[in-house]
Amino acid sequence: MPLVTISVLTGKSDEYRNTVADAVNTAVLDTLDFPPGDRYQLIRELPPQELELQDRDGDRAVLELTMRAGQDREDKQAFYARVTDLLEQDPGISSENVMIVITENREEDWSFRDGVAQFIADS
Repeated sequence: MPLVTISVLTGKSDEYRNTVADAVNTAVLDTLDFPPGDRYQLIRELPPQELELQDRDGDRAVLELTMRAGQDREDKQAFYARVTDLLEQDPGISSENVMIVITENREEDWSFRDGVAQFIADS
């Protein structure tokens, strides 16, 4: 699973944040072929003046995914479409107010615990 940082505006309810997090997780599972049990998400709230998306206002979100390289371009495009559709349905974030950035790295760039790079067989 990618490490996903989700930035939303301050003052949102737990239900709102959970809805956004669940939508992102659903979109990842539907389009990027990651195992269902691997969920790594950081959710942060920012005041409107610290979550600027050019001249867009209203409800908005920024999604930053860090994951191992290798996903097809088509799968990423499918993720973008799926997650914005889900977020527009509930909690009602307009697709034009969702920014997504994917950063890729390699197997040796991950340690989930114990100071070991779990993706490298000889570690």
